[in-house]
Amino acid sequence: MAILAIVTGAGWITYMAASRSYVQTLLPPEALGAANAFIEVSLQVGMFSAGAVSGVILHTMGFTMILAINVAVFLVAIGLLHDVPTATELPTSIVPTATGAWHYVRQRPLILSVGLLSVLPLIVTQLFNVSAPDYVLTILRANSVTYGTADMFYGIGGLTAGLITGWLLTKRSTKSLILLFFSVAALTLLGLFVGRWVSILFVGTFVLGLSNSALRVILGTVLMHQVAPDYMGRTTALWNGLAQFIEIFVATGMGMINDVFGASIGFLLMGLLMLLGILWSWRVL
Repeated sequence: MAILAIVTGAGWITYMAASRSYVQTLLPPEALGAANAFIEVSLQVGMFSAGAVSGVILHTMGFTMILAINVAVFLVAIGLLHDVPTATELPTSIVPTATGAWHYVRQRPLILSVGLLSVLPLIVTQLFNVSAPDYVLTILRANSVTYGTADMFYGIGGLTAGLITGWLLTKRSTKSLILLFFSVAALTLLGLFVGRWVSILFVGTFVLGLSNSALRVILGTVLMHQVAPDYMGRTTALWNGLAQFIEIFVATGMGMINDVFGASIGFLLMGLLMLLGILWSWRVL
């Protein structure tokens, strides 16, 4: 199971990097915002669907059937992509590819800053997953139904972001939207730190899902406009890998802090991270 988790995690990071680079090479710049929003909608719908049926399949047919369905779905995806043209040919050597991406990013301060900003929503999402169960149990004195409902609201927020962010990108500047959603996320997390009601949790998780997903779409679109196509996949892999590496330590630290100071402190720390995003965005964009 540990090996399976490693393989699927590596596959997810590879997919995210390759898909962003692929979309960038196939579409004109003016269509990138709508494309990223559509990808976000597709991901949220897929996760909703998987969440709805995976429990039933696991209970009735077992874990092996879930793996078989995964394999079948990936084979279908390969078939769908077979006739889509490839616009670029990337280097095949691993070491020059990795070092080249780092040198490329380091020499371009705007890309470096936007890439690091894009890591913040990923880290906050992971920290939320660490703090939320303990918050529901120890602070709200609620049960798994409450947690499951809150998780559903988070997904609905992400789906809503996918539906509206493409339209918002045509109406407002990317800087104003980034500042807006970082601010909304920070205020929401501070509200969860102060609040002690289930209704606040439901509203907060919806807004957090909306803001985090919107930030992923907007920051991803900015990167697609700024990064050269030959480097898009590698830089995306760099940001995702960095986020995963940081999450190893911050998630463990968050769990320890929650045990000492209470689960609500996690939302305060997440709010401070989003406040950092506000200040950083204001300075560099």
